[in-house]
Amino acid sequence: MTSPKQPDAPGTITAGFWLVVVGMAFVVLTSVYLWVNRQVLVDAQVKAGLNPEFTPDQVASAVNVVLLVALGVNVLLAAIAVLLGNRVRQGVRKSRTGLFITLMIALFFQLVVDNLLGLVVVVIALGGLAMMFFRQSSEYLTREQAL
Repeated sequence: MTSPKQPDAPGTITAGFWLVVVGMAFVVLTSVYLWVNRQVLVDAQVKAGLNPEFTPDQVASAVNVVLLVALGVNVLLAAIAVLLGNRVRQGVRKSRTGLFITLMIALFFQLVVDNLLGLVVVVIALGGLAMMFFRQSSEYLTREQAL
């Protein structure tokens, strides 16, 4: 088994990578938490009664579908973010841009799904991404691309 730290990668990239991993893991955990507590969300939607045409069964079905899709998308985005973060650790500069785009999609997805807890933990991953843009990180990626 190899060490999780790349031998040439500066500490800012390694720390940024682990912040991305932890942040995206928590995003998935927030989706699982919402899925487990979906009945509370169904009850809140039924109680709000925003559209009286929908029966409680239809509301429950819609909430289940939204939460299942959110869980699937969050797992996919987390896997892509970890893959791209690892590629940044290996010195691939383009992966940093791909990671930025992936985390922005995750951020906006949390806004669309209205997952406040997920939105907060995406900020952790964005903090890791910011570390990958520090001077030491940029110099490392520039040096690796020149080879």
